[in-house]
Amino acid sequence: MNVSSHRGHNEIVPGANYGGRKEHLLGDQTNGEFIKKLRALGHSVEDDTDNVGRTQSAIVGNQVRNINDRPNDVGFAWHNNAYDGKAHGVEVLCYSAKEAPMAARISAEIAKRTGWEDRGAKLRPDLGVIRSSNCPFYLVEAGFIDNEGDMAKWNVDAITSAVIFAYFGQETSGGSQNVATPSSKQNIIQTGAFSPYEVQDAMQALTSVKMTATFFLKSDGLTYFVTEPTSDVQLNAMKGYLDRKGWWYEVK
Repeated sequence: MNVSSHRGHNEIVPGANYGGRKEHLLGDQTNGEFIKKLRALGHSVEDDTDNVGRTQSAIVGNQVRNINDRPNDVGFAWHNNAYDGKAHGVEVLCYSAKEAPMAARISAEIAKRTGWEDRGAKLRPDLGVIRSSNCPFYLVEAGFIDNEGDMAKWNVDAITSAVIFAYFGQETSGGSQNVATPSSKQNIIQTGAFSPYEVQDAMQALTSVKMTATFFLKSDGLTYFVTEPTSDVQLNAMKGYLDRKGWWYEVK
């Protein structure tokens, strides 16, 4: 795949800094490792980081120009949150409800591997890189830089491996020197929309086969869910339940 990746901010216009930690330096860690791992898997990845912009708008403009200079299938941006020292967890920002299931999946996988709270997907069509890039973009807010608990769990390998597994279905945990054989199979189920009155039954079915999923509420009041990657045994068990219900679904 053709992939764009960059870390947010730069040394001239820093992002969130706290206790000697600097967002753009943490972003260099995650962005650099992510690119290294994806290239080892055979993907074409460009680093669209901007180091010369002297205002936030200039940085974003330079990033977007770099990104849109060529076709891309998907893009990722690496950031850290900051608030009051108490807020914590990981979240993934995206443009619209179309990208939200994948953003939620990425957030959940990072949370599972790092021990951070899963804050899920957040729609941010107002952000320049997300709004103006020529491909779907996922902005990873990798923990709160001003929360000591989050930073104690900072793990570049876990964070980057989680994103690669959630989106590409490929396992790279252990660093880019130990890259697993690529797999195109993710074993993820996304259902069609169904009545909210069926949610409890669906949750019980997921629990019975030890699967986890994120539920989404549509504007028309109907709901659907997207599961996390799972084993063949669990996948087939859940497919059996959905087939018995007569519900539409797809496996990714």
